[in-house]
Amino acid sequence: MERGIYFDAWYKDEFCYHPSLPMRRVQMLEDLEKYHGTVLVWAGLGGGSISLPFLEREAFGSVDPRMQIYGYMNDSDFIEECNRRGIKLFGIVFEVQGWEYPAVFDQNGHLVRMNRLAEQSPDMTWYGLREFSADKWPDAFPTRLSDYYPDGIIDEEGNTVNDLWEECCTRDRFGNPIHAQWVEVKDHKEQCYQMCRNNPVWRQYLKKIIDIQIDAGVAGIQLDECELPMTSINSGGCFCDSCMRGFRSWLLNRKNAGRLGREWDGIDLETFHYGEYLKAGDHTYPENAPFFKDYWEYQVWQVKRYFGELADYARDAAKKRGREILVSGNFYNMQPAYYPIENKVDIVITEMEHTLFCQPYYYRYCAGFAYKKPVIIAENPYGGIMPRLLELLDQGKGYDLYRIYLLEASVYGCNMSVPYGSWMGNTIKDAFWAPSWLTAEVQDFLYSHDECFPQTRSKGAAVLYSYGSYYWRDSNKGSGANGMQDSYGSLMDVTASEWLTPDLKPVPFWDVIRSLSAMNAQYDVVMLADGEYRQDDLTFERIADYPMIVVPDCFVLTENQQEILLRYAGSGGKLLVAGRIAEGSLLEEELKKSQNVVFVPVEGTKDDYMPAFDKAFVSMYKDMAPIWCDTEKVGIQRYDNNGKTWIHVLNYRYDENSDRVIAIPEMKLIVRDVEDKDPELHTPEGIVPPACELSRSGGCVEITLKDTGLYTVIEFS
Repeated sequence: MERGIYFDAWYKDEFCYHPSLPMRRVQMLEDLEKYHGTVLVWAGLGGGSISLPFLEREAFGSVDPRMQIYGYMNDSDFIEECNRRGIKLFGIVFEVQGWEYPAVFDQNGHLVRMNRLAEQSPDMTWYGLREFSADKWPDAFPTRLSDYYPDGIIDEEGNTVNDLWEECCTRDRFGNPIHAQWVEVKDHKEQCYQMCRNNPVWRQYLKKIIDIQIDAGVAGIQLDECELPMTSINSGGCFCDSCMRGFRSWLLNRKNAGRLGREWDGIDLETFHYGEYLKAGDHTYPENAPFFKDYWEYQVWQVKRYFGELADYARDAAKKRGREILVSGNFYNMQPAYYPIENKVDIVITEMEHTLFCQPYYYRYCAGFAYKKPVIIAENPYGGIMPRLLELLDQGKGYDLYRIYLLEASVYGCNMSVPYGSWMGNTIKDAFWAPSWLTAEVQDFLYSHDECFPQTRSKGAAVLYSYGSYYWRDSNKGSGANGMQDSYGSLMDVTASEWLTPDLKPVPFWDVIRSLSAMNAQYDVVMLADGEYRQDDLTFERIADYPMIVVPDCFVLTENQQEILLRYAGSGGKLLVAGRIAEGSLLEEELKKSQNVVFVPVEGTKDDYMPAFDKAFVSMYKDMAPIWCDTEKVGIQRYDNNGKTWIHVLNYRYDENSDRVIAIPEMKLIVRDVEDKDPELHTPEGIVPPACELSRSGGCVEITLKDTGLYTVIEFS
């Protein structure tokens, strides 16, 4: 299992100033080794969003001897030390961010102050993408524009670009540039535009950032905001020239293929400008905007196209230098736009939209989404528990909550990255630092018990996620992994909110996996590609060993997927179908001929249909369940590998008054198919193992645990 570190290292009691991360030093290397880190995310060399000379200075610049006394070094030297220790540092490419910073220059054009030291100066001017591309301050850094663009920056029509900021920014339908407001520190002068990757000038610039990072020795490239320019949709974009030309071309291709709806009849696609159309009709955007679904689908294609281009470029650039690198991105909250590009990355990194406690369904979905690839989770300071948790830790409280926060993802097949001075947004003047001893306590356990997390397939059910059936519903606020409350009372009592877009409900997949997790059913999520945005690669062997498959409202299935499900049912596998299945086909009629297929209608809200689903599931599942536990507020996950079995028990019974997880007096687990030996119990340091009693009957083992603390692993070998 990879052990990730969210390696921003922003300063305590200070704002997090994107995009240039604090300088690295020797003490950090000692911490990384103490935490057994293997992968560093959001980890270095972010300054390319200011300028290429700034990034070059981050990577290779000299370090003042006064700072060297305290172990400070440039990023390339730090990366070399990480590589020597087997720690993979991913250079961060902030794709969406284009920065301008307050700056002061001397009479020779040398940069003497920047940001906080410059913004109150009477001599304040600016330095960033605009000044770099105009070559306004060529002596600000040792390198200048001509070192990267000998002939200047040229656009796709052969024109010279003198202002990268204006050329490449995303724009709303009125032509206004869109700010990246979530990273601009409030009440400070720094400014950041959202940039558009559909513009070839910006892609060429990003490639030069990648070149510098590879030259600096990074083990991997992480493309942040990898859904560009879809990032800008909720801010009103993007309607830049590149997007509008691309959308016209996409529409014409769809029309020629006979795939445009009747609503497009009478519209001249040769001259169509989506932004002008919306303005002429006085339409809102994106809510209730005509043709928005078509525009969204066009941008998903662009994400696939240009993320793939940059990922391929990074790998090829490394090969030209005689080595190989890894590629990842920020698959923010595992939104559907990322599934078509999952096969382009080596590690799946996701920043959660809402960081909460007790969300096993989310982690199981992430594990299924990535299928056999490592998944590293990063917290998000907005709309979750992180600000409150940081307050508690600063007060010497919340230690059990922090333990759960780090452990939970690993229990369910992912890894929660250790927050090492991680981002707290643009309004909180702080970074997330936890007590070092507490972090080391959990990381020591994960490192020394790595065998307990083989992340093998479940012996329980498979739950199918049909991309063609869900990509549109899950892209709307209030469905999918976004269906969480923004506010809550107890830190542990967070539930899914109602769907915020009524015409898109119900979304049975998420209702189903939440319910299965609540009853501690063992299941895996199996992703089904749509055959268009992503090639369908499902095989019968992929699902054949599951004793049961749940099909939640999969109304779009490829012919291959239909044939596999029919073959599965014909071979004796149990199918539980909730709602629609492969509309317009004969699959439902064929499956109804089988004695081992159960259908549950999906009508109304989840409160209407989920009781019938739960009843049907328990009836089909309980006699085959690899493990059964009726205890509430506990998470159970089973792994089997090479004749060994590990059962993870995570206790969610946190009590705010006593500020600790309350031990469970007694709980019973019924386990099938394990070795006929007494198990060994593992707990992290400071957690007393529970008393354990066993009885065997009919091929099952009944385990009685008494006084079960925060976390226990039961090992049969």
